[in-house]
Amino acid sequence: MEELARPEALAWVAVLLLLGLRPEPPLAGPGLSVAFAVQVALAMLYHPLAAGAVACLGAVDLRRLRRAGPLAVGWRCAVALVTVTAGGALFHLVAGPDQPLARLLPAFVACAVLMWLAEVAAMAVVARRRRGMRPRALLARMNATSPYRFPATFPGMGWFGLPVARLYLAEGFWVVLVLLGLLLYARTMCLKAWSVIAELREVNRGKEQFVAVASHEMRTPLTAILGYVATLRRQPIDDPAARDRFLEIVERQAQRLLGLVETLLTASKLDRGRVAARFDWASVEEVCQEVVEGLGEDQARVRLDLPPALPPLLTDRRCLGQVLGNLLENAVKYSPRQRPCELGVRPDGDRLVLWVRDHGAGIPRSELERIFDRFYQVDGSDTRPATGIGLGLHLVRELVGVLGGTIEVDTRPGAGSRFTVVLPVRHPDARSALAAGAAARETRPGGP
Repeated sequence: MEELARPEALAWVAVLLLLGLRPEPPLAGPGLSVAFAVQVALAMLYHPLAAGAVACLGAVDLRRLRRAGPLAVGWRCAVALVTVTAGGALFHLVAGPDQPLARLLPAFVACAVLMWLAEVAAMAVVARRRRGMRPRALLARMNATSPYRFPATFPGMGWFGLPVARLYLAEGFWVVLVLLGLLLYARTMCLKAWSVIAELREVNRGKEQFVAVASHEMRTPLTAILGYVATLRRQPIDDPAARDRFLEIVERQAQRLLGLVETLLTASKLDRGRVAARFDWASVEEVCQEVVEGLGEDQARVRLDLPPALPPLLTDRRCLGQVLGNLLENAVKYSPRQRPCELGVRPDGDRLVLWVRDHGAGIPRSELERIFDRFYQVDGSDTRPATGIGLGLHLVRELVGVLGGTIEVDTRPGAGSRFTVVLPVRHPDARSALAAGAAARETRPGGP
């Protein structure tokens, strides 16, 4: 209690609160946190319970309280309390902060390692519960987030706990603030540089993967088209049924190739911000029917769930068709042939809820954050059973944003996935666009 009553204790709480305001990379671990270095220093400087209490108060985050609720904040404070108290107890069992370095160093190393392991164990519990991520996958994610590789990040910033504690005892609190500011600045610059490098590597890898996959996807229909055209040219086919079948195959493969080209063009326009929505009233039933008919032979595998008297949508019909078409193509692609897919629509006040459900293998929870990335596929191997260039879901997310809606994914391993799109019945920008179009028609010579 005497240690907690000192002004320095409140100052340490304020430092931890300020460091907590800085954004941290997701699942980066304690090794990249300057606050972790402060916690290690507190475990060395104060009685274990006093250090744990200061760390607990410094872990309170009002932003997290509004965003995630009191349980998340309470968990974070409890982890800080237990981690620092345990580390401090181990340290003071072996040495003290003012003892010679030969005895101080082993105690400090044991304290920092124990605290790092406790923090990572707490992260593993949360990652397992919220994301279904195993500890090995969490360690791999932490390793990929850092500009340095394990064991360089073990315990990372925790190694600065000893200099912080010794500098505090020798020079006072304000000099420690300067050191922490330098550490924070250096860490921020390092992470920025690493994020740029990682982004460039990802772009380069994505380009290489895209070229390989797109070339393979385009070569397949081109080979079929050239083969059947060459057959028709080399020998006359007297059987009209056989000739029509050959021409039907050529047309189907040409449509497939055209779809790939249109997908690439749409992705390019979205990247350059050149997708201009054209708002008009659209019948949801008609759009759904057209999308299902566009599946060709697979249209019998889709079950429509459309209630009567659906309200018309004031939206971009072309974008809506692309969204539903891509979702249905994925559903058909990843579902067993004997299991039907489902396309459903339900009104919800001034919104319309559309969903596409399949009965495939489902999506692992660890992959949910990346399935909407460009060129990303859960199974990226060359032997995967389903084809595609990895742009379908990326275009769906971007086009849903153009339509003013949202998209969510509900998936269970072995039970399939359900993609839910929520759109406004009247797009927020549609009224002004229609009014401008009507005004332009009225000002034309000859009237509307």
